[in-house]
Amino acid sequence: MKVFFLVIHCAVFFPGLHSLDEEFDEVQSEEDKLPHYLKDDGIQRVAKLTKDHFNKTLKASRMMVVLFYYSSSESPDGDSSWKTDEKMLEIVARVLQPQGVTVGIVNVAESLELAQSMGVKYSGAIMIFHRGKRIEYYGHRSADILVGFLHKMFEPPVTLIESKKQKSVFEDVDGSKMIAYLEKDSPEIKAFEDSAKQYQPLLPFFVLFDKKLAKSLRLKKPKSIQLLKPFEKPVNYPANEAITEENINNFIEKNKKNILTKIRLEDIHDTWSTKVEGYLITAFVRLDTNDGAQFFSLVKSLARRYGDNKKLNFLWVDPDPFPTMRDYWQKSYNIDVNSPVIGVIEPKFSKSSWFEKKGKETKLRHLQQWVENILAGKVELKEPEDSTEATQDGQNEAEPIRKEEL
Repeated sequence: MKVFFLVIHCAVFFPGLHSLDEEFDEVQSEEDKLPHYLKDDGIQRVAKLTKDHFNKTLKASRMMVVLFYYSSSESPDGDSSWKTDEKMLEIVARVLQPQGVTVGIVNVAESLELAQSMGVKYSGAIMIFHRGKRIEYYGHRSADILVGFLHKMFEPPVTLIESKKQKSVFEDVDGSKMIAYLEKDSPEIKAFEDSAKQYQPLLPFFVLFDKKLAKSLRLKKPKSIQLLKPFEKPVNYPANEAITEENINNFIEKNKKNILTKIRLEDIHDTWSTKVEGYLITAFVRLDTNDGAQFFSLVKSLARRYGDNKKLNFLWVDPDPFPTMRDYWQKSYNIDVNSPVIGVIEPKFSKSSWFEKKGKETKLRHLQQWVENILAGKVELKEPEDSTEATQDGQNEAEPIRKEEL
């Protein structure tokens, strides 16, 4: 029986984001910033892996990072899209190989069975193998972001809070986080740590044993666990439920959806992706201006009002950390990302519509009526303005790059 395997390049998450030349220039810029001892020395450190020696290499590695790409003589157009990622991974290998990290590539066209066994569904996927688990990297494709991501995976999965200074570090974490007040050397510690390994490094776990510190963080009794999410009240782990790894994981999966998610470089292609169901209500807001701060307070109130609706996903984008994407956003959506703006995006079809200001000042009721209109199907979503512009070879840049079926 002939097996069919649909392979799609990771550009499906941000269609039309970069041309290959732009991506290559970005990687080259990273290369130029490296210290002299990490400059290209002509040694190829990215290993070409096949099923014959994949597991053996994995066992010999402290951590393994693998790019799964598609390239065949029957599909010459597909031979260039993965090379920029490989060049980026060469930089990662130079930095992390001395720490026991193996960086490799697997050609899906030659190792389909291996790719399928690893859960790979599209060309361009980057998988990380560490501590017996496998996770997919959805972050920005740059060496500095990936290296930082991998370094966090080397850290202990749970951070102990035992001083006011460490408590301040915990409080400064602006994303979602887990915290537990447990008894030292209890079996619950092991369950909490095992769960932490499954979510490291994107969801940090913290634990404390000190009664006073716990009380200051509103954890009154031992065996208390909370999931803290930005702009929301803490979610308490059920007091009558046993603290096991499975139960903690189920608790996180049930409650992990944020009412308002800040786009991060570490997981941008997971947060803003074609696999997201419903609509993305996306606000571009910089907080370093009065207008931005005032508008953001409206966005938070709007998210609290509608954030539990399964059809809506509220996102906040601070454009400053994304210099290479600013032009794409502005041209595709005809917006100025330097000024506060909010719109609705249908990620599967790259359609969008942007809120038009009512009068001199936008009020919360204006935004609420706009959201009601979205839910009622009264807001028309339109194609990106540049969606009809073709590349030199005639392929639409806004379309995902579809690889050959096997």
